[in-house]
Amino acid sequence: MTVQTAVKETQGVTETNGRTKSTTYDTSKRPFGKRDIFGYFMGDLGGNFSFDLVNMYMFIFFTQFIGIELTHYALIILIAKILDGVNDPLIGMLIDRFRLKTNDKFKPWIIRMAPFLAFTMSIMFIDASDWSYSAKLVLFAGSYILWDLLYTFVNVPYGALSSVMTSKPSQRTALSTARSIGGFVPNILYGIFIPMVIYADMVVDGESKSIFQGDMMFPITIVTGFLAIICYIALYKNTEERIIHVNKENSKEEKYSFIETILHFFKNRAMLGLTLVALAQILFVNGAMQLNSLTFQMYFNDGSLNSYTIILTLIPMVLGATVGNKLVSRFGKKEIIVYPMIVSIAIYLVMLIAPISNPFVWLGLQGLASVFSFGLVMYTWAMVSDAIDYQEWKTGKRNEGSVYSMYSMVRKVGQGLGSSVVPATIAFLLPTLKLNDAATWTAESATGIKNLSVGFPIVGFILIILALLFVYNLDKKTLNKVQKDLGHESE
Repeated sequence: MTVQTAVKETQGVTETNGRTKSTTYDTSKRPFGKRDIFGYFMGDLGGNFSFDLVNMYMFIFFTQFIGIELTHYALIILIAKILDGVNDPLIGMLIDRFRLKTNDKFKPWIIRMAPFLAFTMSIMFIDASDWSYSAKLVLFAGSYILWDLLYTFVNVPYGALSSVMTSKPSQRTALSTARSIGGFVPNILYGIFIPMVIYADMVVDGESKSIFQGDMMFPITIVTGFLAIICYIALYKNTEERIIHVNKENSKEEKYSFIETILHFFKNRAMLGLTLVALAQILFVNGAMQLNSLTFQMYFNDGSLNSYTIILTLIPMVLGATVGNKLVSRFGKKEIIVYPMIVSIAIYLVMLIAPISNPFVWLGLQGLASVFSFGLVMYTWAMVSDAIDYQEWKTGKRNEGSVYSMYSMVRKVGQGLGSSVVPATIAFLLPTLKLNDAATWTAESATGIKNLSVGFPIVGFILIILALLFVYNLDKKTLNKVQKDLGHESE
């Protein structure tokens, strides 16, 4: 009999090929409610006060203001992300094996590391424009690698936290929606207000150019770092870890095996499918954000217009908060992501081919594409929790920290590749373009940037559809069986 068919539920205890997995609920904790949803929302709000600022402005800060060469920038990012990717499973193992003198498994790591994360972000954006080039490289590499390490110590336990807050699919979907909304609030704030103060019109070789004012970034990070710490405190105070998993084998405590957990991860089709989705999303869809800001700065000659694109990110959140849960209940998470996304691809193809000179027509088409890709934004985090359950169902073991950290590791490598792919692509396809020299921003280069900004999401969406259709294997029926066999709460 295979592992899948050998699973059965016996009075709240799951048996799987000789192993038993006791899934119990801490009855001393209050029931799951809106307070948990608010707390989890605040967690990603805090994380993205740091992550979004780095993701949105580090590239332009170090290449245009500080003056790091594109090839050097790409190489440092790639090395840093590979190092950070190696750290992820090690940190996940650390979290799974050691508790910080508390009954909770994940929250203590978050609250202890958050202040260090905020401090390191501010160090990264110090005005080093007058430093020697070697000193600039040291600042960039050192601060970014340290920031990335601390972000892992916060993000891995945060990502795994939802899997022990509740086992109900609808409540996990609510947490996923809250996380998505929390992640986009800083994105909106940064995209709308920061461009108003960091871009200034200057005349370069007789032409007006929109120039980035990098000296404004350090005071901005002081404020946002403080806000991030407040958010993490709110997460700590308003969420509860209710689910307690105890691994047992032949009535003896089962030893933790890091290697075995990794091997099981790569046999988990659901998690592998989501890993491929994450890579495609980070490399191409998120990578297009850097290209999009350059499109407004160079092609439409007004970098501040990029603030309007952030407003478009409200579309997925509104759809998810209003009709999303009903659509998921009827069709399933995978289906809600895959089939509407085909329409988004068609819209981006129109943007690639059509000669669009009006920035507001461009923005309108971007908004329409967002309508049909809202599922990717809103529900992938809930699918990660489902994939963690699926691994427990297959193996009889549950190591949320290690499993999530493996997923996070691939995302980090993807972020490194994505941050490297954009400058490397620009350097290869547009060799005469120098981002720190506005005199090289020719019409030909601007058109090339515009085409790349829509070509990237087209490739990304195609890869996401393929991964969900042919690798990810948790449809509604299979997921319901997994939840039932594990003895999780039903709706």
